[in-house]
This record gives sequence, C-alpha cells and structure tokens, in this order.
Amino acid sequence: MNQTRTPPGLSGRVDWTFIAAVVGLVVTGTVAMLSAASTTLFYQSILQKHFIALALGSGLFVVTLAFNYQIFQDQAKVLYGVAIALMAAVLVLGRSARGHRAWLRLAGFSFQPAELARVLVVLVLADYLDRRARRVGDFSTLLTALAIAAPIVLLILKQPDFSTALTFLPTITGMLFCAGADIFQLLFVFGYGALALSVPLVITLCQVRYPGAPAGTLPAFILATSRLGWATLTTIVAFAAVSAAVWRLATWMRLQVKPLAFVAAPVILSGALLTGIVVNRSMKSYQRNRFVAFVAPRSDTQGAAYNVIQSKVAIGSGGLWGQGLFSGTQSQLGFLPERHTDFIFANVGEEMGFWGAGLILGLYFILLWRIVTAARLARDRYGYLVCAGLASMFAFVVTLNVGMCVGLMPVAGIPLPLISYGGSSLIINLFSLGIVANVYARRYALL
Repeated sequence: MNQTRTPPGLSGRVDWTFIAAVVGLVVTGTVAMLSAASTTLFYQSILQKHFIALALGSGLFVVTLAFNYQIFQDQAKVLYGVAIALMAAVLVLGRSARGHRAWLRLAGFSFQPAELARVLVVLVLADYLDRRARRVGDFSTLLTALAIAAPIVLLILKQPDFSTALTFLPTITGMLFCAGADIFQLLFVFGYGALALSVPLVITLCQVRYPGAPAGTLPAFILATSRLGWATLTTIVAFAAVSAAVWRLATWMRLQVKPLAFVAAPVILSGALLTGIVVNRSMKSYQRNRFVAFVAPRSDTQGAAYNVIQSKVAIGSGGLWGQGLFSGTQSQLGFLPERHTDFIFANVGEEMGFWGAGLILGLYFILLWRIVTAARLARDRYGYLVCAGLASMFAFVVTLNVGMCVGLMPVAGIPLPLISYGGSSLIINLFSLGIVANVYARRYALL
C-alpha cells in the first residue's frame, strides 16, 4: 500500500471526486428536505437546526481532514471508553421519544450518541484487527472483535433501537472480510445474524397469516418455539443431531474437516435461534408493525403497512421527471409519513422522478467507489480497515433505507445519509467522511 513517490501539493492530495460526491449529496438532500418539510408545523425550526448542523458538520469535515488520522489509532482505548460512556449516559440522562430513549439534550439540541458510537467502534476495531494482522484467521480474533462491539450493541438494544444495532453486523463482517478473516467463520457470523433476524420475521408471518393455528401444524410449532417451550429444545437437539450425522458421514468419507466446525455449528445455530426468540419477545408494538408491513403488507393497509404503501405510491407517481419540487401530492398533502426523515427517498422519487432518484443513487455509487479507492491507496493497514468499515456501513445503511422505501426490506428508523433531516446524523456522517478524505490525503508514506 505504501507509496514512494514524491507527495503532491495540497490540491493533489485531496480527492476532489469524493468531495464533489459529498457536496452533491448534501445539496440534493438539503433541497429535498426543504421541499419535504415545507408543510410541517415546525418548518422554521427544522431549517434552523439543519443549517446549524450543516455548518458544524462541514467544519468538522475540514478539521478532520487537517490532522493525521493515525491519532485515532493511538487513542483507540480512549475512543472505546467514550463510546461506552455515551451509550450509558443515554440510558440515564437520555430523552425518550417515539418509544425509545436514544437522545441526549445538549445546548438546546438533541444529539443521538448511537450515530457517533457506531463510527467509534469502526475506529477501535480497525486498531484491534491491525494489531492482530498475523492471527486474523484465528477464531479467537473473530470472537474478540464481536466482544468489543457487544457492549455498545447491547446498550443500543437497551434503548431499544434495533435498527441502529442491526447496522453493526454488516459493518463488522465487512471489516473482518477485508482484514483477511476465514471465510467460513464469516459465514457463521452471517448465518447467526440471518437466523436471528428471520425468527421474528417468520413468527410474525405465522401470527398474521395463521392466527390461532391448530396444534400439530408448522405455524403452531413455530409459535410454540417462540415461547421457549419444548419445541425450542427439540429444535436445538435437532441442530446437534444433524451436525453429528454430518460429522459421521464426513468421517466415513475420510474428508479432512476440523471437528470443531461440527461443534461450533449447532452452538451457533442454537444461539441464533435463542437470540431471535429473545428479540421477538422484547419487540415493541411499533417494531412488530414494521415486520408485519414487510411480510404481509396487505394485511393492514391502514395501519402497519400504511407507510410503505404510501412510499411506493409516491415513488410510482413521480414517473420519469417527477411532479416538481414543492408539488408532490403524497408529500405536500401529508399522505407520506416521515417524508423529510426516514422516507425522504420516496419524496425524491415523487418530486424529482426517476432521474432525481437515479442521481442520488449515482452519487452514492461514486461516494462508495472513492471510499474503496481511499482504502486501496491507504498508507497503512489501519487506514485501510477504517475505510473498509465505513464503506460497509454506508453501503448497508443506504441499501436498507432505499430498500424499505420500495418495500424490499423491513421498515427501519434509519435516516438516508446526507439526505434525510437529522442534525446528529449529518454531523457524524460528515465527520466519518472527513476521516476517509484524511486517509486518502495521507496515502503517501512521507506525509
């Protein structure tokens, strides 16, 4: 990764394509937000807070670009302590809104510490994986990486904020993959997350489609499993039995497979099942409605699935060129909920049409491309891993937000980076992108 060429001047060190993509997204998002929020009751307050956050975020971007990013690696333990302290402070001093305690009140402004904690975890994990470069393939490295993130994730779940906690898994998986972790270990981690998430999805589908399912049917078995009864124990025993049978078959066929894999598989599957059941039992009603809207959108068109249906109507009505700014019927008449925050992409699709939505997706593509380029050209492994983690985080968040607006993913209360209204989100996103710009600017070993 190190470069031996003579470092260029300041203008040559800055990735202007990256800067242009960031500016393009911020400008487009500001215009879309101004239009989407124009009919809200607190329009003036929204404008004031947005431009204050934009000024603070832009200043933080410039400051972050100016100093050496390796200071984050030197202070990794301090950053980890700050992340835990912030998340603990939310549970004690935080302000409750919309069913969960996730905001701190600072100088008249609401701040969501989970946004910052997510970036700090990336910086801390990058330091750990850099120091474990020669043992990154060990299973202990993977477990320790998950253990580092676990306290932060658990504190976020305590709020409860399942949407933000969900973003940690793909971020950590992406960093481990780029660090060179064993692919089978990553498959175990991905399988754990997928199974844990699928449990509440399947249970919700059975409750919606098969209310009061008769005993002996598959829906009844799944519903019984959700209550931690005998069905759960039977399922776990089945995992172990199947694993043992496969191990015996592999031994008979003289295949070179580590026995640890056949011990780890049922343990991980059982843990994922129990995790999914615990998540299902602790879900709030509004969180359950998000799953209902995904697995059975036509079961409650005026309730659980209302947001998604109105979002798809808004995007479809935009056509090729859109209905024009401040002219979208679904947005301006109030049919589209959360139109300036979570569902702002639907507002863009309605008022700016296919070309406006395509422009935003194209800018995101350029942004991710330049983050990956910064990772590839990084002067050290730490900078490479930081960019890898941020690229994974942004890619997942954008995919999740856009996917929920078109009905391809469950609804999650996650803003669209640099587009949605949200002061803490905008500031922290610009801060993290400033780190990427810093890694690129210092790609030459002599800097």
